[in-house]
Order: sequence, then C-alpha cells, then structure tokens
Amino acid sequence: MAVREILMNTMQTSFGAVVCLLVGMVLFAAPVHGQCAPGWRPWGGVPGVTGSSSPQVNATTTWDPDGPGGQPEILVAGGEFSFAGDVSARNIATWDGAQWRNLGLGTNGPVYAIAEFNGELVAAGFFTTAGGVTTQRIARWNGSTWQPLGAGTLGTVYALTVYNGELIVGGSFTTAGGASANNIARWNGVSWQPLGSGTNGFVRALTVYNGELIAGGSFSTAGGISASRIARWNGSSWQPLGTGMSSNVYSLTVYTDVLVAGGQFTVAGGVGANRIARWNGTSWLPFGAGIGGGGSIVHALMWSNGLYAGGYFQTAGGAPAYNIARWNGTSWQTLGQGVNSTVYALTLYQGDAIAGGAFTGSTYGIDCVARWTNGNWQRLGEGFNSAVQAVSEYNGALIAGGQFISAGSESAKYIAQWNGMHWQQLGTGMNHPVYALTVYNGSLVAGGLFSTAGDVGADRVALWNGIGWQPLGSGLYDGTSSSSANALTVYHDELIVGGSFITAGGVATNNIARWNGSGWQPLGSGRNGIVNALAVFNDEVIVGGEFTGRIARWNGSSWLSLGTMNDTVYALAVFNGELVAGGSFTSAGGISANRVARWNGTSWQPLAAGMNDTVYALSVFEGELIAGGNFYTAGGTSASRIARWNGTSWQSMGTGMSGLSINYVLALSPYNGELIAGGSFTTAGGNLSGRIACWGSPTPVITMQPSSSVSCINGSLSMSVSTSTASPSYQWRRGAAPLSNGGNIAGADSPTLLISPVTLGDAGNDYNCLVTNSCGSTTSNNAAVTVFEAGSGDANSDGFSDGGDIQGFVNFLLIGGSASSNYCSCDMDQNGTVNEADVPLFVGALLGT
Repeated sequence: MAVREILMNTMQTSFGAVVCLLVGMVLFAAPVHGQCAPGWRPWGGVPGVTGSSSPQVNATTTWDPDGPGGQPEILVAGGEFSFAGDVSARNIATWDGAQWRNLGLGTNGPVYAIAEFNGELVAAGFFTTAGGVTTQRIARWNGSTWQPLGAGTLGTVYALTVYNGELIVGGSFTTAGGASANNIARWNGVSWQPLGSGTNGFVRALTVYNGELIAGGSFSTAGGISASRIARWNGSSWQPLGTGMSSNVYSLTVYTDVLVAGGQFTVAGGVGANRIARWNGTSWLPFGAGIGGGGSIVHALMWSNGLYAGGYFQTAGGAPAYNIARWNGTSWQTLGQGVNSTVYALTLYQGDAIAGGAFTGSTYGIDCVARWTNGNWQRLGEGFNSAVQAVSEYNGALIAGGQFISAGSESAKYIAQWNGMHWQQLGTGMNHPVYALTVYNGSLVAGGLFSTAGDVGADRVALWNGIGWQPLGSGLYDGTSSSSANALTVYHDELIVGGSFITAGGVATNNIARWNGSGWQPLGSGRNGIVNALAVFNDEVIVGGEFTGRIARWNGSSWLSLGTMNDTVYALAVFNGELVAGGSFTSAGGISANRVARWNGTSWQPLAAGMNDTVYALSVFEGELIAGGNFYTAGGTSASRIARWNGTSWQSMGTGMSGLSINYVLALSPYNGELIAGGSFTTAGGNLSGRIACWGSPTPVITMQPSSSVSCINGSLSMSVSTSTASPSYQWRRGAAPLSNGGNIAGADSPTLLISPVTLGDAGNDYNCLVTNSCGSTTSNNAAVTVFEAGSGDANSDGFSDGGDIQGFVNFLLIGGSASSNYCSCDMDQNGTVNEADVPLFVGALLGT
C-alpha cells in the first residue's frame, strides 16, 4: 500500500490536522556550525490545539482578567491537549484574538468545565494538580498562579455555574471538601456544602433559569425526589421539571426566556423531542424534527442571535447538518459544511460563535477549536493543518506539498511556498493532495491525487511556471478516482512520473511514464504495480514500489532486474556512489536488510542493523545519509522517526520527532544549508513543530511564554519564561529597551522578572524576554502588566465609599483575593495587600474622616 493511502486511511480518525506558525526570517539564516552543535529548530505551531493521542476541546468560556480594567476579555479553552498555537499549554489555554497563551503549567489531566467566579477563572475536570499545586479536580487561576478550592472533589467534575453568589459544581463524585456531596456541591468562597442529598447519577450540565438552579445528567432522583435526568433547585430543595427525559441530558442553556436541554433523549415530558427540547415553565416542547443520526448526542448549547447546538449528529430538522447547527426561531440552519467530528463546547467571543471539540482540519484547516464569523469558519492560530508529504526548492523558495489546506496564516490548498518570511499559496492550489515535487526545465512540477491545479484541469500532474498552473497534456488516469502521481524525477531531459495509473496522455503506460515537453510516452511495458519512488543512478532510472520484485532499473530502452525486495520500497537516494533503498522490506536481494539497503552496482548490502519499522524518506545532507519514517530505532540505537548514517553507523538526530498516534517523517530535502523534514509529526527535538521542522544550528526555543500580570499599586508581581536551550542568557525588556536590576526591578537577567513595589509607571503591554545562546536569540511573546490604584474603599465599583462596600471589604479581608479594581480599592494603606491594617482606614473612609 502506498504511503499516501496508509496516511489517508489512518488520519481520518487518528489525528487532527496540525499546523505551523511563522518563525521569522531568522529561521533560514545560514547556520554557523563552528559555534554550536546542530539540532532541531521548530517551525511554528498549530491552528488550534494538539498534542494528546486524541486532542479535543471540552469547554470554552470568556474571561476578563482585570474586571472593569482596560484589558479586553479573552477566550479560554480547556480539554485534552499539550499545545495551543505555538505554545506549550497543558489542557487549558487562552486566546486573545491574535495568539495563544498558556496558564502557567496547566493541569495534569483533562479539563471538562470552565467558569468565572469572583473575578477568577475556575477550571474543573479529572486532574489532581494545576500549576504543580495539588488541586483535586478543581482549581482557580488568579491571573498568575493556580490555587485549590479547599480539598476539591472525590471524583470528576463535568459542569460549573454560578448561582446565588456561589460556585456550583456537578459531576461524578461523592465528596466535596471532604464532606458528603452526591454529584453536586456548592463553594461559597471558603468552604464546600452539599445541595440537599444531591443526585443518584452523574450531573453533566448546569444553568440558572427563572431564579432556580437547573441540573441535567444521568440521574433518576434529585434530593430523593423522582426527577428523570433533569431537576431544579430553588435554594433549599429539589423539584422535577415535568416527567423529565427518556435518556441523558448533556447540555443546558436559556433561549428567549425558555430553558433548553440537549442530550441523548428522544422524549421530553412525554413528548417526542429528538435530542433537544425546551421548557416554557410548565411543559416540554420539541424544536421541529430535532437532531438526528446514528448515536447522535447534543453536547453543547449556546444562545446568540439564534440557538446553536453542537454535538455528534448528522441531521438537524431532518436536513444534513454535521455536528453543529443553528435554530433561527422557526427552523434549523447549517453552519457551512459543519465540522468532521464531535462538538463539545460553544461560547460567544467578540460577537462570534466559538466551537470546541474533537474535529480536525480536513475541511477548513482548523484543529479542535474554530470561530464562525461572517458565514465562514476561521481557525484560531496559524500553521499546517495536516501532513507535509513533499518538500523541494524552487527559485530560491522552499516548496511544501501534502494533505494540508492551510500553511502559516494563509489558506494553502495542498501546496505552499516559503519566501523567507512567511508561507504563500501557489495560485489557488489544488483540489486534492500533493505527493511529489521536482523542477523540470525551469518550472516546478507537482504530482499527486488532484484533478485541478489553480483554475485549470490537471490530472495528477501539473506545472507551475512562476505565474500560473498548467496541465501536462491530459495527465494520468487509471480508470478510477484513486489514480495518483507518487514520484517525480528528471532523466535524459525528460520528466519521469511514477504512481498508480494505466494511461498518461491517453497512452498506455502502466504506473510509469515520461514527458518530453510536449507529449507522454511509456517506459516499455511499465510496471505491474504501484510506483512509490524514483531516482537516477549510473545513468539509469531506478524504480521502487509495490510491483513484482519491488525494485527495477530502466536503461533508456529496456527494464532490467535489480534483485528482489520482500516488501514495499517507498524511498530511493544515492549516497557515496551507491544506491540506497528504504521501505518496509526486511530482505534485499536475498540478504537480510531491515527497511534500508544499499546497492553497490552488483549486490545488495544492509546498513548495519537497519530500522525497526518503515522508512518513507531518504536524502543526503552534509555528507551523511538521512532516513525518515515510522521507526524508533536505527542500527539498534534509539532514533525517533529520523536518523543519519555516516557511512559506518547510524546516529540519532536529537530526540527526533513525535506527536500523535501517527507521527511519521515523510519528506526530506536540504534547503539554505539546513535539512527540512516534513511529515505528520507535531514535535521535533522535544519542541512543538507542526508537520515541518529544520535541522541546523538551533537558536533558543521558548517553551513557556510569559503571562500577563496584575497588581495593586505598591504590590509585587512576577513573570517568567522557560527554555529547553542549554546555557541560555536572559534579558527582560520593555519593547526593545532592556530593563536593569535596581530600584523596583530584580531578575532582569534571569528567567523570572520581579517588580516590587509596583508603580503606575510599570503598567504596559510591552514586556518581553530576549533569550540568547551561542547560535542566536529568540524573543518571547509580549506580556502585559496592569496596575490598579488603591485605597478608595469603593469595593463594589459604584463610585462611592459607603455601606454597600462593607461586605466586599470583609470578604477580601477574611478570604483574600487577587489584584483587581475592587480588591485594590480595599488596600487602604496602599501596601499591595488587604489586611488588618486597612480596617481603621476603611472605617475612616466610610465615615468621611
């Protein structure tokens, strides 16, 4: 089976498309090998989130970090992931409209629910630490650090909301704060309390409706009262909502003064209601024909100029609608083509609907989180959304082809070029993947599965002349839509194409053909199986693939044997005057050779112990043979997906590549003094690098970006960066101006910058850190410092210091809090914290003295 088929069959379910952000012109600066050892330089991130075996976003919300301050609200996403955009972010991250940021070290397990409570962000799920602090299933983020909420819960938390000034949590647990609490509990800011006797089954969803708390889930009783999957709490007792639902409730919202429930049910209150229903205060009603499809569930609901429903389904109102739809008040509407997997979360951000889930970029170049705006889906972040399968140089630019439809910040349908600063699409791209690239007669040639290139018909092969795409005759065809061009090379001034096809330009060719500039011709009778690889060696065309013998040579007039491999050949290269073949074989010419072998002109020989799994790509770089694929040992030593052969032994290349369940290296090519690797991986050398990376002299890689901080005047704050680089130096700056130790600044030349006491002049959004090693420098993202004035006593921000501020002051005094406009107003002595010393001053402010 060709590598394209292996990938396409597996990628549909195994990983979301993952993709790269830009790194700037320095990315391809010529390496200075005398100064530092080579290593992997990552090349951006992903348009969304990635990094776990099955990445997904389970919860989204918006949060204003400084309350009534000047900072805009941000989007928060929680779920199961390791990276967001181009930053390391364990299971929770924020998006400010332009870039992703982590929240410290994140959590050590999935996040299922997010909410704002008392000005802080609360995350809950199935984790035991947040930011390295023990936090049983629930934690709060104050803008700079994670803190527990008491002893947390004994079991998973699936839902959060705020009711009567208290945080309500629902899930699958038996205790909260060490006290009995069956699946639902409340946190008053100090301690946990149950809500009656709770429920006898999971609580999956929470909302507030008509002054009551609504809980939905898999229970049949609430507070000992019969309540089928949904119930209401009036502050003292549980009551049912009609006769409830026939199956589980997973989502709740309020829409035009009615309560809406979504889930797995088909009956609500005795009335047919497919997966979604509304409660008008007295009875349940359906939404048209509802949501349908095998195994369908509505996991998420949101109201914004219509009711949005997300989940796992194929129809809405009886019409096709894939996993997301909108009810306009009378009927269901689709949102574009929908998304290709489950939607678990919906929220409103900057006036647009945000969807989070397990979907990938196969349709829109999005990974697990996307924005619906102006009638289109948009990605949050930049990069390649799927595998890079071919790389080549053309007119000084790097060309990448593959299964992606986005590259960097651009839409790029299956092919893109890097001009030294950013990725660009070539024309309007192709309508299907690109598998091979080469240069022929001064033009770029692409081969693949496509049938159009730009706006012209071009069956499986096309030529880019620097201005537009052109077909090569009538192209290739095998009688089915699966015909493809898998390999390209140039031989005797003709273009040679190998793949899966039976005709070229209408001429019978059998999987290999030649283009002389004006027409197609066969190479003898061709090959009787798929061709995956081509090379020129000793003035002959070498062909590898899945045909009889798996390898053969064409001398210009006839086919000749080159021994026999016992399994598929995927890659060919010439190294040190010998032919090298890579693939899934374990013998070559009758000699044991694990996935890689060399031909010296008369016989096959192994390259030491070879690889433990398939080799998909071969190249030569700086006098060494480079092999990429799906292996994790080379020559018996650890080598993750890529290794180099110096003529006598195999060596690893750093820690190699990794990522999701499919993390192959599929393409290799030298470019501007560095080696470019493309594939389906998401990390290179241990750092995020979505589908493409380069091996050269490594500048520092920042693994944790600085987070924005808030402080009262005269308080203290800090911000930190982390790097995987050995022996780095640090320089904190405001814009391009370096900061110096002294005064209220410490750590200006360390990983952590400390400002104490904070002044109003320290406010700004231009803090960054320049991290330098012997190979160069990398600048962190900018972080903001927000400073609040203190001492007004106006705890409720109504413009006055009066009796209405007493409760807020007492809460801050007894419970504490993080820097915000309200908190800092209660710091009467302006020392950066609210404590006993502020009491007489607060009383004086109330009395006007």
